[in-house]
Amino acid sequence: MTLAARLDRSLPRPLQREAWWLSAAAASASPAAATPSPQGAALSEVAPSQAAPPKTVAAESGTQAKAGTDHGPPDDRFRWPPTAHLAALIACVIAANLLLYHRWPGLAFVPFAVTVFLATVATLPGRRIPRGPALLLVASQLPLIEHHQLLAVAFAVSGLAVSLVWARAAARPGAAEVALKAAQLLLSSVKQPFRAIRFASLAVQAGGRGEDTGTMALKAASRLAFPLLGATALLVLLAVANPVIEGWIDQLFTLDIHFAALLWRVVFLSIVASFVWPFLSWPGGVLPQMPALDAGAPAGRWLGLNAGSVTLALVLFNAMLLVQVGTDVRYLLAGGELPEGLTYSAYARRGAFALMATAVLAGGFAVLARPYLGARPGLRGLMYLWLAQNLALTGAAGYRLWMYVEAYGLTTLRIHAAIWTVLVGLGLVLIAWQIRRERSTGWLLRRVAALALATLYLCSFVNFSHIVASHNIARLKGPGEPVCETGYPVAPSHAPSDAWCKTVRPRIDSWRDWDFRTWRTIGYLEAEKVRRRMNENPGRR
Repeated sequence: MTLAARLDRSLPRPLQREAWWLSAAAASASPAAATPSPQGAALSEVAPSQAAPPKTVAAESGTQAKAGTDHGPPDDRFRWPPTAHLAALIACVIAANLLLYHRWPGLAFVPFAVTVFLATVATLPGRRIPRGPALLLVASQLPLIEHHQLLAVAFAVSGLAVSLVWARAAARPGAAEVALKAAQLLLSSVKQPFRAIRFASLAVQAGGRGEDTGTMALKAASRLAFPLLGATALLVLLAVANPVIEGWIDQLFTLDIHFAALLWRVVFLSIVASFVWPFLSWPGGVLPQMPALDAGAPAGRWLGLNAGSVTLALVLFNAMLLVQVGTDVRYLLAGGELPEGLTYSAYARRGAFALMATAVLAGGFAVLARPYLGARPGLRGLMYLWLAQNLALTGAAGYRLWMYVEAYGLTTLRIHAAIWTVLVGLGLVLIAWQIRRERSTGWLLRRVAALALATLYLCSFVNFSHIVASHNIARLKGPGEPVCETGYPVAPSHAPSDAWCKTVRPRIDSWRDWDFRTWRTIGYLEAEKVRRRMNENPGRR
């Protein structure tokens, strides 16, 4: 085995870029190794079979050193990607051109995701569709089938990335490791255009050196690259200097070729290729384990936390929250009289979002202070009191939000605030359970992340606009009364009027615009129109 081969297999890739010249050093030392010394002659007489291999290694090293001297380090040599990966990339780019170009990624993204997944599976050794990644892919595309919105697109793209990593990973990888690797590959797609330029440069250089690049196109490109680029630059300069040549170029570009549209199409397909190629070229295997978050010194020490500061902070914070909880009980529950000029709606509006932010910061403090709770007696009790008071503040924030909705009506933002309030309360309960059971920070973060993802996934199937409109219409006109001729009301913030009913009816122009929610709404509007006509003309039933 040559020295260069040992470098390729035993050293990291960054070190290989700097250590490839060691093969040249071995080649320069080979004449000395080939000249036998007295000790070497004696050794060869005793064990000639052991003296031969170093000579062979030196000779092979000299050969490899010559190649390294001609072509540079191993990473600077031209290597053609596997044919299966290139075929899969071409299939994905063609699918993107047919399905996604110049369109919002709606229902057409679903067959594109399936194409990318099948192309990736085709490059695997067994070429069998893995069940788990396939089910994850289907589940991630369901929100996009339900309704075209930004949250559904985020789930579709991230679900495709995670399913591709899961399909290439070793047996039963961890969910956190798969998600982290998918995020790394998504971020690496930003570097793919620069890597493609470097790949083309290496191919042209290899063709210029007379190496076998495998295709006639690359051999031709190595000869035509500089002349064509130089001719283009010269043509631009001549067009600036000569109006006649500029007129000829203008006539050429007035042909019906649509260079701008062609350029945008090339840019779009390049972005798609940059997104897909990291997942195709990644060799897979065992994913690295997530580092332990509790290893080493506590993170709170950078903020000056220790047993003494945590004790003082808990005493001070609990005293301050006790005042806030007391005022909420007095004014919200006991019906106490507010100061002059302050209404209940203003009191509720000013406090809801600030109290939720306070509860979030309280949860972060509890996580950072957890390593110091065993240093002094009574700290766990103070922490439980701190979490309980913040949970009471979260409940008070939800009650304030409910009062504000009763006074001014429901909006989508207020629904989101209510969901966030419930999530914050559940997070505080998880923190208390973590402290009680002495779980790690990773245990807490995994469950909080799963809770947040599950909530967002379920919210992608909920029609919040329908909830808002139904609630506000019931408040203003009463249940069962017709609102508009179209039957498709807008969520009101004022009394009904003629302008209130002027809405744009949803429509589906092609199969790419189809989603279940829009299709269901159109069907409801048509049924409502037929019902009104039958009520106006009862004799036609």
